[in-house]
Amino acid sequence: MQKYLQLVNRILLGLLMVIPGLMKFFVIGPDAVTGMLSGIVLFAWAPAFWAWILMFSEVIFGLAILANYKLKYTVIPPVVILLIAALTVNIGNPSGLLLHFVAVSAYLMLAYKE
Repeated sequence: MQKYLQLVNRILLGLLMVIPGLMKFFVIGPDAVTGMLSGIVLFAWAPAFWAWILMFSEVIFGLAILANYKLKYTVIPPVVILLIAALTVNIGNPSGLLLHFVAVSAYLMLAYKE
């Protein structure tokens, strides 16, 4: 049963990156992501560059997690993305902040499972 739960966990965590990445590419659009990132001081100097990095990272690393590819290293970009999102976009939203931290914890547990 534990193997099946770990498989479901890995699939959900992979989709947690892939789906928002694809939404940014095909629904929201890169311009909206650039606009969002331009409001964050950390990325304001080159928001279009960081928007493309974010979108490609979400899709590529989400697919790598789905493929179970070198999880110890593959989870690092999603963890960084979620921590930055938690501490910039969701800092005033306690439930969003907590959900980002729960996802970070799940990614780290995925990387360091026995």
